[in-house]
Amino acid sequence: MSDPNPTDPSAADELDDAVDAAERHQQAEEDADVDEHVVVRDPDTGHVSEEPAQ
Repeated sequence: MSDPNPTDPSAADELDDAVDAAERHQQAEEDADVDEHVVVRDPDTGHVSEEPAQ
């Protein structure tokens, strides 16, 4: 992956969007409830299970 062209405004916008998304993801992980569970479905078998969220 190459560095975005600093003179291309769309490249800067894409980089800003990527940083914002990473920060939101990090905040969501920090805010997650320790006892929270998620439902996971195996796409091959259709089996559904519940497991702790990260």
